[in-house]
Amino acid sequence: MRKMKRLFGAFLASALTLTAVCGITELPAKAESETLTIRGDGIGKEVVFSRAELENMVNERHRYSVANNFPSEKTEYAEGVLLRDLLLKAEIKEDAQIIRFIASDGYRREFTVSELLSAPRFYFSETGGKTPVPVMICLQNGVSGFDGLKPENLRLVMGQRAPGEQTNPWFVKYLSVIEVSREKPAKWPEVTFSKAAGDAGVTLQLLHENFDSVKIYYTTDGSAPTTESDMYNVSASYYQPQLNKPLLISKTTVVRAVAVGAGKEDSAVASIIVSFDSPVFSDLEGYDHATPAIEALAAEEILSGVGGGRFDPEGSLTRAMFATMLGRALNKAAPAEAAAVAGFFSDVDYDSWYGEHVRWAANKGIINGYPDGTFKPTGFLSTEEMIVMAIRAGGFELTGSDDEPAEIAAGFSDWAAPYVITAEINDIYATGENSEKPGVFGADRANRAEAAVIVYKLLQVLK
Repeated sequence: MRKMKRLFGAFLASALTLTAVCGITELPAKAESETLTIRGDGIGKEVVFSRAELENMVNERHRYSVANNFPSEKTEYAEGVLLRDLLLKAEIKEDAQIIRFIASDGYRREFTVSELLSAPRFYFSETGGKTPVPVMICLQNGVSGFDGLKPENLRLVMGQRAPGEQTNPWFVKYLSVIEVSREKPAKWPEVTFSKAAGDAGVTLQLLHENFDSVKIYYTTDGSAPTTESDMYNVSASYYQPQLNKPLLISKTTVVRAVAVGAGKEDSAVASIIVSFDSPVFSDLEGYDHATPAIEALAAEEILSGVGGGRFDPEGSLTRAMFATMLGRALNKAAPAEAAAVAGFFSDVDYDSWYGEHVRWAANKGIINGYPDGTFKPTGFLSTEEMIVMAIRAGGFELTGSDDEPAEIAAGFSDWAAPYVITAEINDIYATGENSEKPGVFGADRANRAEAAVIVYKLLQVLK
């Protein structure tokens, strides 16, 4: 009899293992004792819901299209309680910005409030249709229709923003805590590029320091990338890296890319022009942070080299040079219209290569002269003067120094601080902190590499 009991016990253990492997849904372990706590400084009051209370609140059934960390989609059927309803019961605050989902085993996922409660999410059918679906705390789940729903441990589920978005890794199982925070979310770093020449053209790799935590979306027509654009890293680097193929480019192409991931704001859009007829500069080694900007602006004839195939990235920048760069990048006025504006400065030759651009910049309030009525076009430009001109040219609303940590503007004059902070917030900045050639600060002279990065980033934000 004892032998029979041991054999039956072994059989039962084997059957349970097979059930787990095959994905057969069984009654969740100790589901009746489950609780869900909502806490944090982003809510008005902490609340705790029992499983029974949540079951009495069940009010939604939806289908979800689900993709894992490789290009394979399936459909899940779920029943549960809307996340928004639960947060309202906890009196979520208007300035709440981050929501963390914590499982009973310690696993956690972090999202911005915006990506869960504001961004439209959908179920995408095999026939191409889409149905809006909410973010839900699921209590019952199935893969073969609503008639096949079975109880499961509490789980976060959500729709896709676009077909193929890989949301499955974000479904937090065994959910026990929702933590809402007023903490400001960080921003994903920008995508970077690596070019290599080949027989059939140029191969372009899209790189990111958090390659397996984000998805890189890109365009090749100059338009802004979104989650509906092509995805570069369709698989994680540890799963099927062969699916992440470099782009093959055989004609002049503008590639723009954005990194999108959970818990942080999307990265700034990074761009590169792969040009087959633009200047190639021989002195950009060590300036990886500035090379895409320099090459892109050179291809658009916004800047040029100094001759002999050199760009002179460390070269000092004059006031006339930077006014000209901004004018070439942003001045869309017809020449006759520009010429109709009176001259402002006594020492500017308005018939020179820079005259039209200085006139435009002065008329727009981008530059100021000196009390004696001069502009000093050959005077060297400081970093803070360059940033002030760029922010004025972009028409940005200034952010005061009290609104952001003062260390952002450390090393800059008080009059420049609001412009520096505004530049930082809008990613129009060129410290070069991740490069071998750091940028300079404050009253120090701006250099040509920094100017290229500033103008390039300004154009990306204004597009």
